[in-house]
Amino acid sequence: VNLITKISNLVLLRCVSVAAWAQLAYLKDIQVNTNSEFSIIKKYLSGIGTSYLTNNGVDLSVGDDCAILEAKSKLLISTDTSIVGVHFLKSMPSDAIAYRSVAVALSDIAAMGGQPIAFNLSLVMPNFKPDWMKGFRKGLQKISREYKFPLIGGDLVKGPLQISVTVIGKPQKKALLRSAAKSGDILCLSDELGRGYIGFREFKNTGLVNKITKSYLYPVPQIDYGLAISNIASSAIDISDGILQDLSHLISSSGVGCNINLDKVPVVEGKSKKQCLEFGDDYQILYTVAPKKLELLKASLKSIGKECHTIGVMGGKKLKIINKIDSMKNWDHFK
Repeated sequence: VNLITKISNLVLLRCVSVAAWAQLAYLKDIQVNTNSEFSIIKKYLSGIGTSYLTNNGVDLSVGDDCAILEAKSKLLISTDTSIVGVHFLKSMPSDAIAYRSVAVALSDIAAMGGQPIAFNLSLVMPNFKPDWMKGFRKGLQKISREYKFPLIGGDLVKGPLQISVTVIGKPQKKALLRSAAKSGDILCLSDELGRGYIGFREFKNTGLVNKITKSYLYPVPQIDYGLAISNIASSAIDISDGILQDLSHLISSSGVGCNINLDKVPVVEGKSKKQCLEFGDDYQILYTVAPKKLELLKASLKSIGKECHTIGVMGGKKLKIINKIDSMKNWDHFK
């Protein structure tokens, strides 16, 4: 009996040792080395937009447990997560991955008529490649310069590639909400749709960075447009998931229906109209305005070289689609 007990104990001990070794190996595989983590952050994710810190009310940026902002008014805060194979292609240049991840988050600030102040970024990546990180930093620097707002913190973790961005902005006199559309308001669109789809299709087929693919790789959040309509429009939302999907959110939040004429919605390519309308990734602004304020809104947009496209009228209890396109779908993360 004693011999059997000893053998059993040895086998158990060996199993425990193997399990412990496996656990250590697993942890070693998934964790980023502490020294490596901080050196990567210092070299590639620090010093981005530092010249904007003071003007944007940032007292403390990257390098401590938290950033510190001096807030004298309400703030707008939004987070977007971009996952490889879902929100962007693995084959995209890393500067485009960085730029796009921040731009899609900034679009939420634009839709509420806000001015960007700062952003946080959490990067999850499977391994460290210096050239990839150089490009990623370049993309962050580019969008930071264009919208004059700094990177003030974040996180770095090892795992499947994904980027989470939290943007912080400040509203004008009022924040544009999804919930303030009224019956009789005119439904408007900031610009034509489909550049995201056409750019995606072109890049997937060619892998090239050119005038066509840039609309998908480096989308433009409509910050200036949002600021121009912020004190005139009654409600707004950005178009990320397709026009009908995002319009349904505005309808639901406002509690009022809408008659939309799809023939009045401008698209970049007529033969692909269905895809242009349903694909999303355009980051244009869909908004409403009271009829009596339409001319004032047009004048405000003209001052920045922009225009509005009137595509429908709010009213009733449901969404009514004029010139409906059969089998038109919109983006849903869980379908």
